[in-house]
Amino acid sequence: MRKLTMTAVFTLLAASAAAQVVEDKVSVGPWDIATAFRGNTFVHCEMRRTSDGLGITFLRAEDGLALLLDSTKWKLERGKTYVVKLSAGGAGIEGKAEAASKGVAISLPDRTFNARLRSADSLDVKGEGATLTIPLDGSMMAMERLEACYTKNEKSSADINPFVAPNRKP
Repeated sequence: MRKLTMTAVFTLLAASAAAQVVEDKVSVGPWDIATAFRGNTFVHCEMRRTSDGLGITFLRAEDGLALLLDSTKWKLERGKTYVVKLSAGGAGIEGKAEAASKGVAISLPDRTFNARLRSADSLDVKGEGATLTIPLDGSMMAMERLEACYTKNEKSSADINPFVAPNRKP
């Protein structure tokens, strides 16, 4: 699985509403799942919620799964990479949080760890200054829907039937 590049992550974080349209949100527990398109081109599926002022997004794109965290309270150095430790369901991995001004993106290439996220109650993201506890209640069904969204939309390109508009539902 290829690593999400910083350029791709920043594009996702900073894309304008005109360039990238998120369509047809579906709620699964506390999570909203949606598809994102740039014109008629499928970009990614996302699973989003907020908790105590923290924006939490799991993003499933061609390059794999990523966690995006954002807060209006944060003052981050754009382009800086922070080392973080992630732990969920008794497992842990080390990762890199790539910063924008108010958020970070963390690539999640470890499939074994990602499987643990589905059944864990929370995800701890430990940086040098603090540990963020990300609530994962309802994530099992939401992550299944996220993956189904990606699989469905990845395959629904113009190659299948160029005369019918794609069904853009998550």
